[in-house]
Amino acid sequence: MQIVVSADIGEFGPTDGEPVTYHFNSLYHAQGMIPWLLLPLAFVVLRENRTARAAWILAPIALVATVYLVVIRMMRVTSGSTAQLHVIFTVIVVGFSLVWLLAERIGHRNRFVTFLLASLIYFGFLGVTLLANGCSEDVTAIAGLTAVSLPAILLALFIASPHRTKPFHGARFVAWVGGTLFLALLVIFSTIMFVFYRAPGRSVEGLLRELLIASFLSSLIYYAALLPFLVLLLANPFWRKRLGAVLGIQTEVPS
Repeated sequence: MQIVVSADIGEFGPTDGEPVTYHFNSLYHAQGMIPWLLLPLAFVVLRENRTARAAWILAPIALVATVYLVVIRMMRVTSGSTAQLHVIFTVIVVGFSLVWLLAERIGHRNRFVTFLLASLIYFGFLGVTLLANGCSEDVTAIAGLTAVSLPAILLALFIASPHRTKPFHGARFVAWVGGTLFLALLVIFSTIMFVFYRAPGRSVEGLLRELLIASFLSSLIYYAALLPFLVLLLANPFWRKRLGAVLGIQTEVPS
């Protein structure tokens, strides 16, 4: 494939540049699908997922993916930005699904240990996605944003869940996830901003306003993506049991 840069510069020179030959391999496009292959692998390898009840996790994935693609098309996002958004979408959605597909392996433990194991799955999937999409500057930048978002998502789930001895209420849990997600992102973003990106001359009020807006918008987007999964985890008895196993709580509906 040859690429020719063209620009209308009038009488100041030729409008077409020198052709550049680029050798494109179809595997470059296919390797981006490698992280998605871990999803069916979790059904094949893990015995507890070889059931139609486990396949219900595909429903929120399909729903969120459909909404995501529609929004991308409506906003007419550029190809470069789309590639970045694909990375963060894949990590957040597919990585979150893998945590629950592995729930029987990481659950039924101390909550802190389960949190560490869930984080290991999430960050491990982030690493696979990063390698599959290449370590370009743009991909690395969006991977950094994703990396600081993953702990906030998991913290929101664990903090929102009540203590083992307290009754569990699904609606309250869903509401608390949204609030704790915002607070967790605010704390993480603030820490990163004040430690690594302190800019002299900027007012504290302006910086705080930016942090609040960034945390709110990020938490709103993540919460919208996670909400279908939360509905499944609460409404389906099979997945509700896994929710209790991971969070270390009693999720049975009181009679």
